[in-house]
Amino acid sequence: MQKQLLSTIKSRYEKDVSSLNGDNKKYISQIFKDRFEYIRERLESNEIITDPQVHNYLQQIVKEILQKNAALAETNALRIYFSRAWWANASSLGEGTILFNIGLFHRLQNEAQVAFVLCHELAHYYLDHGNKNILQYVQTVYSDDFQKQLKSISKTEYNRNAEIEKLALNLGFRNRRHSRADEKSADSMAIVLMQNTGYDLGEALSCLNILDASEKEKYYTPLMLEDVFNSTAYPFKKRWLESNSLSFGETEEEKEKRKVLADSLKTHPDCAVRIERIKNMLKENKQGKKFIVDEKKFGSLQYLFDYEILDYLYSSDRVSKCLYTALQMLQLETNNAYVIGMIGKCWNKIYAAQKNHELGKIVDLPGPDVDEEYNKLLRMIQNLRLTEIASVNYHFLEARAEKCKQSEEFVAALIKSKELNDKPEEKQQWINYYHSQFPKRKFSF
Repeated sequence: MQKQLLSTIKSRYEKDVSSLNGDNKKYISQIFKDRFEYIRERLESNEIITDPQVHNYLQQIVKEILQKNAALAETNALRIYFSRAWWANASSLGEGTILFNIGLFHRLQNEAQVAFVLCHELAHYYLDHGNKNILQYVQTVYSDDFQKQLKSISKTEYNRNAEIEKLALNLGFRNRRHSRADEKSADSMAIVLMQNTGYDLGEALSCLNILDASEKEKYYTPLMLEDVFNSTAYPFKKRWLESNSLSFGETEEEKEKRKVLADSLKTHPDCAVRIERIKNMLKENKQGKKFIVDEKKFGSLQYLFDYEILDYLYSSDRVSKCLYTALQMLQLETNNAYVIGMIGKCWNKIYAAQKNHELGKIVDLPGPDVDEEYNKLLRMIQNLRLTEIASVNYHFLEARAEKCKQSEEFVAALIKSKELNDKPEEKQQWINYYHSQFPKRKFSF
């Protein structure tokens, strides 16, 4: 399925390039190539989910939308898939590929909200927002005015970097994949598309409310690291959470600028404005259904995607983010063996990275743009010595061994932690247990 999908996407790319003409053909062609390479990388890294059962469920919701909107053309050109990406978003890439992040799906409450997201991204595609913004970008960058500004800046002796940064930032605001004006028209068309289906239009508002709060984690809660990683045998040390700078060296003016910039670059800006605008379109809303395809399947996928996100974060080396997400989940399911095992795997991987002086490859740095709960964990990781990383994990897992020993992932993490703490006899005992309980032996030691 993956090879066939890549072949289809490549054919569309070649068709788009062959249809180009005009003075900017070379530049647009390069952006089309970059877009194709971006999608190809998503496929080859297994970010795009091609599992038939998962994919077919999404297609049934798409089918409900397309069949009830006969005016939509080129349905064969669409490729709509789940992405394993953990952040709450969906995106129309402009050439018929639409990716629905499971990081958004697992936050939603019903199929009607899923349908609104799909209608919104379909609107972006049918209104050709992606390609129009590419054209606008090229026309802007290669315009005489823009080139004059670059030449003027290059001749400036002082503040050259600041001026280039300002010019690039303004260009970025004007030329995102979809502008705020595009979001307005996509919302309007999405409502028109959705009202022809059997789904409840009111859930469009509920969906936007969820998006408005999506900057925080799904299971956002204080981590309580002092309790989670404390034990009688190895007490938690206060210095693990100490920070060298409470304000990260920012002035009040810098903080305010960062706040404005962060709002401007939010994945889902202006949700409050969008909600009010849509309310005016729903004054005569007829009551529809929250589920049409399969409510049970919706629930099972949400549960599955929680763990899919953990696995993808870990396998893609976003280890500190994986650890943070697992700790959030642990607050709600304190005896979840898989989650506890994933926390152990993360600490083991952090140990190896620290030992090889490669911590920065898998662990984010604390900073003013990072949520305080995540910052708290990042400070702890930075403050731990190598032997402390091993000890923290060993005692965390050891305290939960009896309750979690039926989990293959947990036992594998526990065995590795015993190795890092130089406990060969305990390690061998658990290796023997592992082989007796899990004869297929997914892990080797």
